Amino acid sequence: MKIVFVIDSWNDGNGGVVATKRLVQELIDRGHTITIVSTGAHTGNYEFFQIPGFGLPGMRESLESMGFLFGKANEKVLRRAFEGADLVQVQFPFFMSRRTVRIAKKMGVPVIGACHVQPQNVISAMGKESALMEMMFHFLFNFCLFKQVDAIHCPSAFAADLITRHGSRAHCRVISNGIPREYKPQQLERPSWFGDRFVVMNIGRHALEKRQELLIAGVLKSKYRDNIQLLLCGKGENSEKLRMCGTALPVRPLITYVSQEEKLLYLNTADLYLHSSVVELESLSCLEAIGCGLPCLIGNSPYSAAPQFALDDRFIFEMDDADSLARKIDYWYEHRHELGTLRQSVLMMAEKYRMDRCVAAMEQFHADAAEGRINRSEVVITNEQAPQELLAGDLAVEERVPEFAGGALRK
Repeated sequence: MKIVFVIDSWNDGNGGVVATKRLVQELIDRGHTITIVSTGAHTGNYEFFQIPGFGLPGMRESLESMGFLFGKANEKVLRRAFEGADLVQVQFPFFMSRRTVRIAKKMGVPVIGACHVQPQNVISAMGKESALMEMMFHFLFNFCLFKQVDAIHCPSAFAADLITRHGSRAHCRVISNGIPREYKPQQLERPSWFGDRFVVMNIGRHALEKRQELLIAGVLKSKYRDNIQLLLCGKGENSEKLRMCGTALPVRPLITYVSQEEKLLYLNTADLYLHSSVVELESLSCLEAIGCGLPCLIGNSPYSAAPQFALDDRFIFEMDDADSLARKIDYWYEHRHELGTLRQSVLMMAEKYRMDRCVAAMEQFHADAAEGRINRSEVVITNEQAPQELLAGDLAVEERVPEFAGGALRK
């Protein structure tokens, strides 16, 4: 198939962009012809059409740290890009998406959307938290994309629930972004500087919604803080602030951007992964962690799908509650040996998120959309990742849920 991805930015600072780049390369490897329409520069083995971009006042510092720009819908460029295409997929529900959908439809090219952002991502980039702004952005996202297309790729059942509860009646195909192939268990030598410490780690952009300050506070409140090594692997607008906060810990934390090689080393040799982000439609970092067999301790944010990666309630802490996090850290410090034996259970969970399975599901979704085999107001779960209250028993892979009821997804 010839598939055109329209995406505002093409830089790696945003999880939605990273997930798209991984999918694009997988599709190319399977013989599909891919075209990218975006701001930024051409960096891969695909046809690239550049469009102008812009930033927004009040978000500039955060957007610059991610290298993110909003795209402008240039009709001439879009029409050239869509010529001969079998399918157009619009990745973000931002300003250019509504016009993009209209142009594709006028040209007779099937067009679908994707859910890779929720209002809290944008609001956090402004340094704010506001229920009113959440509703405004839900309206904007519907106006721009989620009410304009017949089908939407959702990386989690949480994402599908979110957009249907807020008005979209599109067909939602739930397909994980997938675990990249390099994230697998490896027998690597534990770094000598870890010593005998209990090593807890987090990977992600250093930003308000990621809540790394909470991780520092949780470790500081732990009764075993003198023997806990914290790794905060990443960079962002909050990096310096985190380094200042980290000076309060008795064991100096690692707070820096790390190479791919270092990341894989730490994921395979740390004791526990900590996930405190308040906003996640799936969580690429948790996927990477479970891909290596590393158990995840996750905050139960109502705006996050990440709790789906917790093995049981012992791996859930109360969001924005440093005391709750400290209690869970203390429990797993005292049951450190059990963490090692649980790695096999984590790897069993990871199997349904492996890249081959997820890309095969995306290929089927693309074929269904291109050939008109889509029913609106329907959710299709493709890799058994729906929470139990949605499953209503043992839901088979790709079983259809025609009347998807909105509601809380977390237990």
